[in-house]
Amino acid sequence: MNKRVVTIAREFGSGGREIGLKLAEALNVPFYDKNLLKEVAESGGMHEDFIAENEERSPMIAAPLFGRNMLATYYQPSFSDTIFIEQAKLIKSIAERGPCVIVGRCADYVLRDDPDVVKVFISASMEFKISRKQSIAPEKADYSDAEMEKYIKDVSKQRIRYYEHYTGMKKGMASNFDLCIRTDKVGTDGAVKLILDYLENLK
Repeated sequence: MNKRVVTIAREFGSGGREIGLKLAEALNVPFYDKNLLKEVAESGGMHEDFIAENEERSPMIAAPLFGRNMLATYYQPSFSDTIFIEQAKLIKSIAERGPCVIVGRCADYVLRDDPDVVKVFISASMEFKISRKQSIAPEKADYSDAEMEKYIKDVSKQRIRYYEHYTGMKKGMASNFDLCIRTDKVGTDGAVKLILDYLENLK
């Protein structure tokens, strides 16, 4: 693989984690998503459960984390800020170690200046997301389509707020990615193949 790291940003329910896992297996490289929390906990001296509870939660203040110079005198970093900063440091360190696949965690933004990173965005129709979550989330097996759609939208809103808060960018903008794929059109296996083909044809 010419490029060292593949980051996968995704819409909730679109299959991004599954794609990341399969891609890492196909490339025989490490895979990172929520397992980053353990390393953040170890490096930052915070309990892993505490990090899991507070990550991907943006503070109420609207200004992006790295655009608060004028508020610096008054603003005190939240737990979410501290976790994001430690996680960003870890992502950069992981990228320096060698080839890997990283899902979520604003990795596309954190590594935006690294020319050896391929940034992928995964999306899907709501119908696909509902069907997928109903099939892989047994704890929500009794959810109606309407309830599942509300759940997906609620989680998505939280993740969008988090991403936009810490990056200052609109989540899912095609211009921020090298490759955008809809899994309702090609499936998760098809998405993996497309990414592998893209990597193979990079010059």
